[in-house]
Amino acid sequence: MAHVNPYNGNPWSESPEYIFAFETQNEAMHGNEYPDVLADWQCEIAGAIKDNLQGRSDILVSTGGGSYLATSAQDPYFSCAALDVIAIHAYGLGDLTKQALEPYVKKAQASGKKLIMQEWGMCYYDTSNNNCPTGDALSPLTRDNNIKKYADSIGLAGIPWMYWQIIPNGDAHYGYDYEVGIDHQNWGALKAASQVAQQYAAAFDFSEWL
Repeated sequence: MAHVNPYNGNPWSESPEYIFAFETQNEAMHGNEYPDVLADWQCEIAGAIKDNLQGRSDILVSTGGGSYLATSAQDPYFSCAALDVIAIHAYGLGDLTKQALEPYVKKAQASGKKLIMQEWGMCYYDTSNNNCPTGDALSPLTRDNNIKKYADSIGLAGIPWMYWQIIPNGDAHYGYDYEVGIDHQNWGALKAASQVAQQYAAAFDFSEWL
């Protein structure tokens, strides 16, 4: 965080015009075999980040998501003073409903935290959405509708979202297949869903950091 940007002379810790948040680690302890250790570790690392920010509040401190909703938003995160944002990674369809997300929204609001849906995606195949390496391809219209449906659910819960993942070329259908290529199949649906996101009532105010 003390690294100095050679173009403006400012360290990363003093660069809110470029940096929205520092996160502890992307999907730390993804399998979550030791949840108590993970929770303590997340808060410890968040505290170290806060210490290096030296009292600045114009850059947020966030978790890096988990393997699904419950592991992304564990109870101790809501009481960790060093964490500003709890990031959610979720691919199971049950985790992406308004009904599933709303209790976490209320808990975050009561705890003075913010939530971000940092990763979610719609499988290209007809398999379970969170088990997406192979299968028969869904029709473009079906996947379009899936994207719109779950973007709407997240929006209705009041959570800002980032789709995993947008790529600059057509989807090569390699590995876990959630990609949408710019100006390729399903791009129109994803673009439309993102454009209407601003119409939802936000549960959290990020305006200070934008």
